Amino acid sequence: MSSTTTGDSTASSARSRPRAVAFVALTAAFIAAAFWHPSDDGIPLCALKRATGVSCPGCGMTRGLAAMARGEPGVSIRYHAFAPLVALGALAAWVALGLGLITGRNLLPDLTARRVTIAVVAFTAAFLLYWLIRLWTRTAP
Repeated sequence: MSSTTTGDSTASSARSRPRAVAFVALTAAFIAAAFWHPSDDGIPLCALKRATGVSCPGCGMTRGLAAMARGEPGVSIRYHAFAPLVALGALAAWVALGLGLITGRNLLPDLTARRVTIAVVAFTAAFLLYWLIRLWTRTAP
């Protein structure tokens, strides 16, 4: 009976390892973003923008997330309107991962669920539409 218990705890530990790594990575990203003050010196961070001159759908997101981490939502939205939503999603994932590690349960949603798929498709469509509007109006960074 003890071998089953040991096997279960080993399997549980192996399943929680990726969640622990994700939690640590998100924690590090939040800390880095809070202290990073990217400049608008005309040097694009985006490889696509550097290579082609065309802004990618996420152009401005890094600076927008850094502004959100510093508590500057207005600045964040000016860089990229979706930055506050992405920051909120990252924060929700961080909380779910942290609570899951404390309780030993997986609190993240099932990514194969139909409602999650619909939400991801809707978010992606809105994200791409926002990008096309920014390209059309020449407001992309």
